[in-house]
Amino acid sequence: MKHQLTYEDMKKVVKQMNERDYNYDEPFLDLVDEILDESEGKHVQTVLNESFEKMLSQVNTEIEHVEKEMELNSLCRVGCAHCCYFPIIVTRLEVKFMLSYINQLPDERKQAIKNQVEQYLDTQVSALKKAGQLDFRNDQDFKRKYKELHLPCVFLNQETNKCMAYEVRPIPCRTYVNYVDADVCGNELLPKEPISYEFMHRYYVEGMDEVIQEILEVVEDKELGIAYPDDALDVNYLPFLLQEELGRFN
Repeated sequence: MKHQLTYEDMKKVVKQMNERDYNYDEPFLDLVDEILDESEGKHVQTVLNESFEKMLSQVNTEIEHVEKEMELNSLCRVGCAHCCYFPIIVTRLEVKFMLSYINQLPDERKQAIKNQVEQYLDTQVSALKKAGQLDFRNDQDFKRKYKELHLPCVFLNQETNKCMAYEVRPIPCRTYVNYVDADVCGNELLPKEPISYEFMHRYYVEGMDEVIQEILEVVEDKELGIAYPDDALDVNYLPFLLQEELGRFN
């Protein structure tokens, strides 16, 4: 059985995390070197897809390092999807990379994801309209208002409560973890107990930027189907950017 911390215990752990003497840049930059060293002979789109997945995975690896160091055990479990009703805010660049990754999946799985997205956009019109009116930049209460809509993530399979694009799920989905009391996620809209490692987003972005800059030295961004850095600066809720980019499904 996993050890459950108290909220007071968790506050002490967070303080330790904040005081942790660790160079977060280094593992991501080391990964950049590894990706570029292994890129020879590969199609540039393949390199981008692999880079995207590996940089996201590195975030998980860094969280695991923290957990091991602090002796933490996540109480999150397969089939628990409460956090899948939080707003997921991403860049257009991330959405393009997600779709590029999905497009290289086996046809059956790719089609299932496409059907899921299309059905979601058709059936969640009313809730999406309300979500689109929530200003995530200036409204400090937007997360609570979004949760009140009970709008699931576009990639959540509500029959299985599993993510259909798990390998390339965005940073917010990877960095929200509960070590205290798993039940609070279902009992409260915005529980205080879970913590976020979303500060790692910076290092993931910097790593991807290094890879993209290297690639753009030999290939124009138009050939990759991106506009850089404009796509990296275009930020919105995941379903809206997906809706705009839906034509990228092959």
